[in-house]
Amino acid sequence: MPELPDLEVFRRYFDSTALHQKIREVRILEDRLLEDIAPSRFRKRITEKSFESTHRHGKYLFAVLDDGSAVLLHFGMTGFLSYYKESTDESRHPRVIFDFDNGYHLAYDNQRMLGEVEIIEDAGDYLRRQGLGEDALDLTSSRFKSLVSGRRGSVKTTLMNQSFIAGIGNIYSDEILFQSGIHPKTKVQDLEENQIRTLFRQIQKVLTTAIDKKADPNEFPDDFLIPHRGEDDICPKCGGRIEKIKINNRGAYLCPKCQKK
Repeated sequence: MPELPDLEVFRRYFDSTALHQKIREVRILEDRLLEDIAPSRFRKRITEKSFESTHRHGKYLFAVLDDGSAVLLHFGMTGFLSYYKESTDESRHPRVIFDFDNGYHLAYDNQRMLGEVEIIEDAGDYLRRQGLGEDALDLTSSRFKSLVSGRRGSVKTTLMNQSFIAGIGNIYSDEILFQSGIHPKTKVQDLEENQIRTLFRQIQKVLTTAIDKKADPNEFPDDFLIPHRGEDDICPKCGGRIEKIKINNRGAYLCPKCQKK
């Protein structure tokens, strides 16, 4: 499932292609993705307007319209954006297509249709109703320390808890813990102060590095776990074997030599 780095890449792609253009038409090819709004109403709200800015929070992307409302895009497991001109360049599974006056199109593509498209009047209110925590890249070290204080449970499960901090999922929680040298089953309440500081630094470093590399694992640094994230793969740091374990029914990859219990 796309995580914070993927969404930031999507946001920057949106900004570089689809802003400040009048929307001539909206084609809804799969209305099951629309949340609490009829297709006719959705088209009426969007047509003749333009996207003026974007905002990302965790795994959610808000495309702000010129009337102050926003189109919420949630990408599920297989969603992405495609900006194109010729119909021959259309992506394989477009679900909603925004046609612009300049002859270009922006497609919200989602093969498995596990995402969501919605019109939001107030993004802040929406985030509060969803119970989402602060965006992982908006945290300061002191704020992160205060959030960790008093929490219980495994550190991996905590990092993935969107009401704790928003944006980190299964893949990047493994990377953050690998770079921190912390075993994913370590209890949050057992973390030492230096480990909390290291964890915060690695959250920032891993996420920003992934964004800089456009969330492409083939471009990640040699010492990243993600390109080696498979059972019996070789640890890029020590040469040992990568293992997979289960934590709350979720798979976790780690190096047992670099991340001792």
